[in-house]
Amino acid sequence: MDTSVDKPSDNNSDSNPPLPPSHQPLNNKGKGIERLHPAGNPSDKPSRLPLLIFSAVALSVALFFGIGYFIDIPDLQIPVPGTNGKTITIEAPKSPGPPPEMVLLVMGVDSNYDSHNPNSFEGVRTDSMMLVRVSPDKNTVSIVSIPRDSKVFIGKGQGIDKINAAYAYGGAKLAVSTIENSFGIPIDNYVVINSQGIREVVDAIGGVKVYVEKPMKYTDRTAKLSINFDKGYYTMNGEQAEGYLRFRHDALGDIGRVRRQQTFLSALARKFKDPWMLTRIPALVQTGSKYIDTDLPTPTLMKLAWFGKDLDMDHIRVATLPGHPSRTGISYWIISPSSAELVLDRLLLDNPGPVGEVTEESPLKIGVFYPPGFEEELDPLIDSIESDLRFKVVCQTTRENRSTQIVEHTRRVNDGSTNQLRKAHRRFKKARLIFAPVGTTFEMNACSSIEDYTIIIGDEMSRSKTQ
Repeated sequence: MDTSVDKPSDNNSDSNPPLPPSHQPLNNKGKGIERLHPAGNPSDKPSRLPLLIFSAVALSVALFFGIGYFIDIPDLQIPVPGTNGKTITIEAPKSPGPPPEMVLLVMGVDSNYDSHNPNSFEGVRTDSMMLVRVSPDKNTVSIVSIPRDSKVFIGKGQGIDKINAAYAYGGAKLAVSTIENSFGIPIDNYVVINSQGIREVVDAIGGVKVYVEKPMKYTDRTAKLSINFDKGYYTMNGEQAEGYLRFRHDALGDIGRVRRQQTFLSALARKFKDPWMLTRIPALVQTGSKYIDTDLPTPTLMKLAWFGKDLDMDHIRVATLPGHPSRTGISYWIISPSSAELVLDRLLLDNPGPVGEVTEESPLKIGVFYPPGFEEELDPLIDSIESDLRFKVVCQTTRENRSTQIVEHTRRVNDGSTNQLRKAHRRFKKARLIFAPVGTTFEMNACSSIEDYTIIIGDEMSRSKTQ
């Protein structure tokens, strides 16, 4: 068995082992993100409120930020019968103010198929875990996915195990403390959704359009799912969406599943921006009351929804905690300390660390993946990028890509340089934003090993003109 994580030397089963330096709290004060509001009474029982926004938050970050559009309605003029055209005015909702700076732990849990109540939250493992930082001052959201097989030490006498077991052993409280102790990230609140809820929500909204990048064939007997996709676009119903999100039987295993979860959440967020979704509110409210568990107070939920209604997709940055599969024994995901530190610093802690100066003599290095048929537009695009002398394209490689992405790799990048890079082409404005150190899980996103950025040109750009 891989022994890269050791139990503590003392006999206190509730303590966690000393963190390596790269996993200590990473901001300048050494305390992680400061809590900006009281943690609340730990004895308070988590609520399950039958609110639309509640179901939205719990389903996914994409869902609760998309659902904010439902409250962005104008004043309504209601005709008064028998008054010759007189009307009364119902004022639009007023903003409750911004939410606090906060970090949420969002978890999806498996259905308890062995229980008489398959929707139970007890004794089940997490199928997905995401740390979500909401930053109202910068109008951004950062999402770090934690692979479910990540090898960690779990307290309460459980010892070394996969991180997805923490919830099964001790519910949300143990899952939160495991992540806080393992990575030095203070968590303000948690949200949990049962996988059956995802199925019902997708059905309630009329399906979600997703591009499947390769054939996926598998029979999941535990979940009673037949997963059968060819390459191409699908408007997935609830059962298909659950199969797509659960599938892990390819060369990438759990990491491939994490990528698909991120892709699905983006598609879901786009769906929720459709005004037609107003007609689906009753079904969503009913679903949210059955499948959601959270300790978020109602006022904060409303503030998150209002914040989300004005949030553009290009203000959401995603990453996966880097590492590699264990080579012997139990199938663990072994987290890479230095690369994980880089991801957590950039997305959750606002602590870039030592950064080399970017100058004309030492520009930011950029790699480009472009699809077949884009050759004529490639040189003008490179000229546009390099018109800012702080950027230098160092490699170009042909690769079929469905969507346009900007991938950040190093500590040298920041929000300012990324925003400047977006100006090189109008399609970059809506490009998906990813942070992934070179040489880790996402090494396919670099055409050499020296880039600060990789630009992945999607097929849609081969039909547009460079500006």
